Amino acid sequence: MAEKKRKMVSVNFIGKELLENRVFDTTLEEEAKKAGIFEEKRKYAPLNVILGEKELLEQVEKELEEMKEGEKRITKMLAKNAFGERDARLVRVVPLQNFLEQKINPFPGLVVRIANAMGKVQSVSSGRVRIDFNNPLAGRDIEYHIELVKEIKNKKEIAEKIYEKYYSRIPGTQKEYSEGKLTITATGDFLKNLEKVNEAIKGIAKDFDLELEFKEIKVTGKEIKETASVEEHVHGPNCNHEHEEQAAVKQEKVLEKTDTEITGKKLETKEKSINQIAKDIVKEKKGTAQFDVTRDSSTTIQRPKKKTK
Repeated sequence: MAEKKRKMVSVNFIGKELLENRVFDTTLEEEAKKAGIFEEKRKYAPLNVILGEKELLEQVEKELEEMKEGEKRITKMLAKNAFGERDARLVRVVPLQNFLEQKINPFPGLVVRIANAMGKVQSVSSGRVRIDFNNPLAGRDIEYHIELVKEIKNKKEIAEKIYEKYYSRIPGTQKEYSEGKLTITATGDFLKNLEKVNEAIKGIAKDFDLELEFKEIKVTGKEIKETASVEEHVHGPNCNHEHEEQAAVKQEKVLEKTDTEITGKKLETKEKSINQIAKDIVKEKKGTAQFDVTRDSSTTIQRPKKKTK
């Protein structure tokens, strides 16, 4: 039996909640405006995905595997096959004081992150805050109108998309493409901390007949100050998936001024690698109670993160 060929595709979609016939997510700007869910800061464009990497809801990915370029389909899902049934255990009561200590004034509808779990405030009363950590679409049957806009086949374009998906948000990284070879230049710390992830992404590139090479960047006396939002997962078939917890984590990265060229040494900076951010999140889960007002900006068509017990 022939091995299934890896595919990279661009997808447009409209997600509807069936009980109220309500559009809750879309890649199309006009549809978002029509449904009253338009966001000024969001970029409305087809979503680029690598089929087989478990980026999308399972049923959606199965449909896309069978579709041809330009084809449109509607796929319906029961709650259990989409975002799960509601779980009463995920509705928690938290002391109001915990919010006030961090200068957060909670109100119904506020989305918060506690130890990296996303929740929405339901009520505030008697010094207590009731928070629902269920996915907003839990218990709801849904449907997606999906369009396979384009299958990306050009090697250079595939290389661009791989860089954009996995590395474009890492401060200081650079790319170069030449004759089937993508070269990523990055700091020594980055190459060391994400060695396993990078090896996995090399495997993905190889499936597209691309060579992926990494080179260490030479950092000189300039101050780089960037705010990076780590929203897309970075994983391949051989990685440990710890980095799936990166969604919606924001970290300001500052590289201090230095007059010395740094190569092959640990940078004495305030910068944190993606790997370190992931480790920090794991520590949070083991007992801290940090609060943050935030929003998960990943699309709903992507697979929800696995629940941790």
